[in-house]
Amino acid sequence: MSMSTTSALQALLNSGVRVASDTAEYHQIDEFQAYLSDATTNPSLVLAAVSKPQYAHIVQDAVAFARGRLSSASVREITALAMDRALVQVGVEISRIVPGRVSVSVDPRIAYDTLAMIQKGETLIALLEELGVPRHRILMKIPATYEGILAAHALEHPSTGLSIHTNMTLIFGRVQAIACAQAGVSVISPFIGRVKDWWDAQGGSPSQELSQHPGILLVQNIRSTYSAHGYGGTTQIMAAGFRAVEEIVELGKYGVLGGPDVVTLPPHLLDGLRSRKNIAPPLKFNPVPIDVKATPTYFGSTSDPAQGAALYAQDILEEKIAVVKVAEGLAKFSADAQILEDLVKRKVIESAAEVSAML
Repeated sequence: MSMSTTSALQALLNSGVRVASDTAEYHQIDEFQAYLSDATTNPSLVLAAVSKPQYAHIVQDAVAFARGRLSSASVREITALAMDRALVQVGVEISRIVPGRVSVSVDPRIAYDTLAMIQKGETLIALLEELGVPRHRILMKIPATYEGILAAHALEHPSTGLSIHTNMTLIFGRVQAIACAQAGVSVISPFIGRVKDWWDAQGGSPSQELSQHPGILLVQNIRSTYSAHGYGGTTQIMAAGFRAVEEIVELGKYGVLGGPDVVTLPPHLLDGLRSRKNIAPPLKFNPVPIDVKATPTYFGSTSDPAQGAALYAQDILEEKIAVVKVAEGLAKFSADAQILEDLVKRKVIESAAEVSAML
């Protein structure tokens, strides 16, 4: 088989897989603009960005905005609006670099509150539209808890008004992937590296060949399932959480027909792919055999919601991985969201003291 001197990054694009940036430090992605269609962020990435001098103004500007809009409100209310504005502002800046969709996260601390996630999604979209970013360019990133899937379904299919499209994050197993597709969400994000962590901890071999990488096999299984059911016309797969360039190359070797629609990558992996040469042409993908009749129905117009919920709870417990890894991921994201909120709150209090001193 002949090798191409095209970079691995360009080869990925040539195979039909789109590339998204995964950072809030938007100055770092300018150099990759020609390769990028989409982008993702989360509170942890925003915290990392605003902790650096070149992005510190985001919090200052957000606090000034919130104080101006809620001049007589409590510190808590001003802080909440400033938090939202900071997350949104990062999305706005990135939307000026990439032509496609930008994922903006709801607060991970409300991951088990369906109504709160719906309301937060509506609030964030309103702020984005106010800043000139149309909703069709935004994916609301929502944790793939059962409550999160319910919230995403409500946002994607509102009884009144316009849809808000969603990206379900923290996907670790086939049960979540099927439920999300049946709920009609726009995008799911399987976490490649953390899936491998789980199976390594269950006795897998950390040195196993990439062709047996559990995270890669999961994406291939989801692709086969989506193709068998026709879910791919509604729900796209955005692979996330890669640890190494080799994982991306391996997952991409079957192109979009046997892998994800999109990969989202931090700058160092974008650079690594761009530097990698001698990539083999895409291979023909042999789908994983899927028994369509055996696929459970968790969401559907003809199914009983209570029965679907009970079946989902049973299957997610049996699959095990998502129960552990979603909680673990949420703990990390929530801790960072709290640190970010504390930072914003300090700035709110400081700004109030400055105003008082001027009176």
